[in-house]
Amino acid sequence: MKQELSIGDRVRISDLGALRCPRLASKSGTIVGRSIYRSSVSVRFDGNKSASTFHRDYVEIIAIDSVE
Repeated sequence: MKQELSIGDRVRISDLGALRCPRLASKSGTIVGRSIYRSSVSVRFDGNKSASTFHRDYVEIIAIDSVE
């Protein structure tokens, strides 16, 4: 089951992404846009000025615990 990725979601590099791009394994950022391809999203990593485009399998949503 594929997770729904929306603009504004906080994401990090998934295990598959870390295998393919080891330098990015500890990175996290925000989805800032979509690609012309349905399977890709644009992510701006924390500290970067520009966005990078990744296949949706290379990123995963960071779980945020809700405060009640």
